[in-house]
Amino acid sequence: MLSQTKSKKGVSVMIGYILLVSFSVIIGAVIYQNLKTYTPTDSIDCPDSVSIFLKEYSCVGSQLTLTLKNNGKFNIAGYFIHATTDSDQEVATSDLSSYFIENSGDGGAILKNSIIFDVVSENTMTINEEKVSVFVFGDTPSISSIEIIPVRFQEEKNKMVFVTCGRAKISEEIIC
Repeated sequence: MLSQTKSKKGVSVMIGYILLVSFSVIIGAVIYQNLKTYTPTDSIDCPDSVSIFLKEYSCVGSQLTLTLKNNGKFNIAGYFIHATTDSDQEVATSDLSSYFIENSGDGGAILKNSIIFDVVSENTMTINEEKVSVFVFGDTPSISSIEIIPVRFQEEKNKMVFVTCGRAKISEEIIC
């Protein structure tokens, strides 16, 4: 009778691979669960009835003056303003906040490249209120259109948060 001996080396190598893959999957799952807590779950949006209107503008020499009106149902804190320098350009990419001088003689401030009507963290432009903003350029600007996006401060989880109202964006063609 022949005795057959089986080599068990192949089995132990397979068990090693199974353990290695199992540990990798478990460590990946733990890291994923931990990193998932760093990403925000809910996006913070402005209310649907936030709106701003460009009532009039004037471009004299190197000065651009905008009259903006809050025609929405909520107060706003300020706005982002970008311009196009070519009529074929679809997206306004030139940030005009660095040329900002003042709002209606009230001053104003620049926060995160946005123009804020008042330096306190409140929504100071009330419903139906008009504000005049002045921008002074080093030379005569070549602007064909502007985009204005309102911003507000909102309370989220007992904190005041700076929120961009992208759905309320306006685009206006101007001759300057």
